[in-house]
Amino acid sequence: MNIENMIRDAFNLMPEDIQSFSWNKEDNTYYIHITLTDWKPACPYCGGNAVVKEYRTRTYHHLPLFGHPTDIIWRRRRYVCKDDGRSFSESNPFGPENFHQTYAVLNKIAIALASPHKTFKDIANEYNVSSQIVSLYADSFLHAPRVPLPENLGIDEIYSHMSKYGGSYLCVLVDNNTRQLVDILPNRSKRTLSDYFERIPKAERDRVKYVTMDLWEPYKEVAQKYLKNSCCCGDPFHVIQHLTQAFTGFRVSLMNQCIKGSSEYYMLKHWHDLFLVLDEKKLNNTPKYNSFFRTKMNYQDLFDVLLSVSTDLTQAYYLMRDYRNFNLTATEIDCEEKLDKLIDAFQSIDLPCYKKFIELLIAWRPEIINSFKKPDGIHRESNALTENTNQRIRELLYVSNGYSNFERFRARVLYCYNKSTFYALTQTLDSRKHKGVKRGHYRKKTEVEKMTQPALTS
Repeated sequence: MNIENMIRDAFNLMPEDIQSFSWNKEDNTYYIHITLTDWKPACPYCGGNAVVKEYRTRTYHHLPLFGHPTDIIWRRRRYVCKDDGRSFSESNPFGPENFHQTYAVLNKIAIALASPHKTFKDIANEYNVSSQIVSLYADSFLHAPRVPLPENLGIDEIYSHMSKYGGSYLCVLVDNNTRQLVDILPNRSKRTLSDYFERIPKAERDRVKYVTMDLWEPYKEVAQKYLKNSCCCGDPFHVIQHLTQAFTGFRVSLMNQCIKGSSEYYMLKHWHDLFLVLDEKKLNNTPKYNSFFRTKMNYQDLFDVLLSVSTDLTQAYYLMRDYRNFNLTATEIDCEEKLDKLIDAFQSIDLPCYKKFIELLIAWRPEIINSFKKPDGIHRESNALTENTNQRIRELLYVSNGYSNFERFRARVLYCYNKSTFYALTQTLDSRKHKGVKRGHYRKKTEVEKMTQPALTS
């Protein structure tokens, strides 16, 4: 293939569409000079005959050719109608009228925006434009309409300084079946959630069957009010997290009461991970020399020393172990009975460290029981998929070194993580840039004033 055919293919033009073209290379950039064939178009206003009035030069940035930046310099005709005297321009096959990039470049930029690993600056460097232009194109081309609510909805939050109305978290909605991001809200407040669901038709809200959530009370209240046909499920990971934090707080408090350098302090400081071992068989490892006790000990020996530190610590550990085993082994059939027995056990022993956890178990009892449901017959209801989506959103925030514009971020993140969102090349540009406060009037100092300004003394 010769260079002429390659250039014609690169510009998506047929040979008969090109009257003449030439190219030259300056400063590592290819300049393609093109004149299109004169097809003698009729006047678009009256259909009369038109003749060439003049030629005007139009430049478009195109995709790189042979690894070098490329510009199209188009010698464009301007016609005038013989009948009504109106003028019009030759039809444009290269790019939108008000843009300086070709359709091919705009299309590549729009596709590149779907990659969460690329920042606006990365895309700008790749296609020889400014990062401001890329953000402007993202605002104009990316469309993120509201996605219909799924049958299995996950609600969670992600920390961000973009959160509005005094909050610290953005609210993330995920389809637990398709593993796609449904929407992202500016904060997780009850007011914002209520406003969002109130705008959704009741028939659509009634199709939601399951709602998974962490233990944030407004989520439950909003779901019970607006998603009345749904079953609220508390995320089991967050229940275990509250339990572990309560136990850890008690262990650290107990450790701080021990004398530094004592065996109790040593065990609670360095071997507390043994409390998290569920399979007791893993404790029976080959004994190794322990420099503190100056003897060979395996994990079981060390664990026995841990339990001997305090009776309350032993009881707290066995309660934690029993709940963790319940979380792993209970089924939808027996979970209610087992949970009630566990609540009774926690209340009867009545350790101060578990006071708030007992209140949590009672307040979220129905939701914890519902978490053992398996709509697909395999997986329990949880926020695992929502947490996974949150991790991918954090990746986009990290790669981009943070966002400050929530609307721009929402459109980008939905475009990256939801197949229902799309891009559309438009003839006009629309920016999502914040409208800041107008600057006040001021007078710049002249060079003489700067030179004569007295120096600051310490």
